[in-house]
Amino acid sequence: MKGSLHSVGEQAENDGLLNTYFLYSGDNASAVTTGIAFRTRIREIYAIDKLKGMSKTDEFTKAMANAGRQKIDSAVGLVQDPIGTIKRVPLGASRFFGRIGESLKGGGSEGEGNALQSITGVDKAKVALAAKLGVSPYSTNQELQEQLTNAARAVAGGGLIVSAATAAVGGAAGDVITGLNVNQTLQQTLVNSSPSDLRIINRKKLFALGVTRENADEFLMHPWYSPWHETIITDALATIGRDPTQFLERACRALTEQDANYFQRLAQVLARYHKTKTPLKSIRIESSRVCAMDSNGTLVIPLSCDYAIWSEPAAARVEAFSQLPQSQSEIKGLALWVDGKVSDRAAQELKNRKIDLATDVLDQR
Repeated sequence: MKGSLHSVGEQAENDGLLNTYFLYSGDNASAVTTGIAFRTRIREIYAIDKLKGMSKTDEFTKAMANAGRQKIDSAVGLVQDPIGTIKRVPLGASRFFGRIGESLKGGGSEGEGNALQSITGVDKAKVALAAKLGVSPYSTNQELQEQLTNAARAVAGGGLIVSAATAAVGGAAGDVITGLNVNQTLQQTLVNSSPSDLRIINRKKLFALGVTRENADEFLMHPWYSPWHETIITDALATIGRDPTQFLERACRALTEQDANYFQRLAQVLARYHKTKTPLKSIRIESSRVCAMDSNGTLVIPLSCDYAIWSEPAAARVEAFSQLPQSQSEIKGLALWVDGKVSDRAAQELKNRKIDLATDVLDQR
């Protein structure tokens, strides 16, 4: 709630699914929607401060001079905002699980829109440094990108040695990796692979699942999915081992980074169900939402949210799902798996409709 560089408003707003927090740092105030984005932004504040401090040292100045002599091109501004004119669009769960999601379409591919350019040594140095600082190398925070890129140039081209103290950014080093809910093997892949390497890996996995080249390209070249988003989603889909075409088609409607986070979490929720509950036999769309059918005939509805409350929109959505077993004989039961929390009222209403509920599913080990 409070640190040397930030403070948080005591109250948050909730739209029925997502929380919006109010974050203050210096003279800046911002509203941040979703707990994931909120925690990410706090880490970034401290990472930027640490990088700025590093840039003022004599060692950094000498390293940048060496990097300049090697003529390594600047990579400032590599992360672009290809759909930056879209404002006040409902985010993640509020759009794709709420009432208005189907009327909004995502933008087309912008190539490697928010990925790092392939600059020898600099990209890998940037990924390694970001992981130490507990932030994503593919963040859309422009100030962080500039600081990370300059530091990576000093490391890769100028021989700057980053001390262990750099990792002390308001929490344990590697928080960003821990928060991704991925296993050790995938962690190493994320940190040690270039964007192009990751896309090669992901493309092969998607082809093996039966995804067409056209659908794979649309997903892997989507402007809002960073190489880390794509890799975590693809790994989760490969864990399930079923044709993910319908999932990917829906995921490609993302309009914001929060949307990308939302679909990443959906894939992880389904993979967690598949591994710990009952194997899934298909991924599908029901009532315009991503779902999956398990081998016992239970329709699994994944949801990524902060805190779901019982409201008129929620009641309408739940009622639509509760009617599915009556219209489709193959559906024997319903299950809602949520990565966040659900109010007591909402939990009781789900129970009344015989919908099995599991919450905080990605926090379970």
